[in-house]
Formats: sequence, C-alpha cells, structure tokens
Amino acid sequence: MSIALTDEQVLSTLRDVAEESPEKVYEAPEHLRDEWGSCYYVHRDEDGNESAGCIVGTVLHRLGVPLAELRKAETYGADAAIPLIGVTGISASVSSFLRHVQRKQDRGQTWSNAVHDGLSDYNEICGSSLAFPEKAA
Repeated sequence: MSIALTDEQVLSTLRDVAEESPEKVYEAPEHLRDEWGSCYYVHRDEDGNESAGCIVGTVLHRLGVPLAELRKAETYGADAAIPLIGVTGISASVSSFLRHVQRKQDRGQTWSNAVHDGLSDYNEICGSSLAFPEKAA
C-alpha cells in the first residue's frame, strides 16, 4: 500500500488534532505497557473495537492511513513508521519533528504541549523554521 501525503497536510492535521484534544495525555493500553514506554498507533478496547491511539497514529489515520497499516508499525518511532507503512511525500524534517512530538507525548506531556514544545525545541535544535500552515477560513 502507498499513500501520498504532503508536509502541509500532516502539519495542519497535527495542529488540528492537538487543538481538538489539547489536554489529552497519551497512555498506552494497560495490556501493552512495557518498560520502554512505547506508544501504539492503534488501540483496541475491551469490546475489540479499534481506534487510532497516539497523536501520530491519530494524524495518519485521519489522513487516510488504515488502522491495519498503522498496526504494522507498532512501537516504531514516527520517522521509521512512516516509510514502513508506505506513506510517501513527507520530508525528513517533518518526519523527524513528528518523532520529536511523539517522544514528548510518551513522556506525559499533553498533546498541545507536546506539539508546542516540540516545535520550539525542533526549531532551536535544527536551526530550521518549521511552521504550521495557516488554517483555511
């Protein structure tokens, strides 16, 4: 499977997801928790229903990546998961930024803070001016 996305689509959707659930703190399902604090792209509830899990899984699923594909990348960081599941068109810098945000959410930051702090840290560390696209009116 291959799905083409753009940096703009990914960053815009990331911003939307963080704005919709600003206080959400990611927690792996209890039966999947491990000593490394791994995050999971897909969660399954007690009834067997699946949904997107972590912030990156939520973004990619919202952009059309099926849960079955996301499941193939469980425990991989975003930068490794994206090519593994056949997503193309995302630059290395945005892929790396997603991984940076993912680490922050894995360490207990709210989704809003993970994105905000991740953007600030990423720009400082990388010396780039990675920014979110403007919202459509």
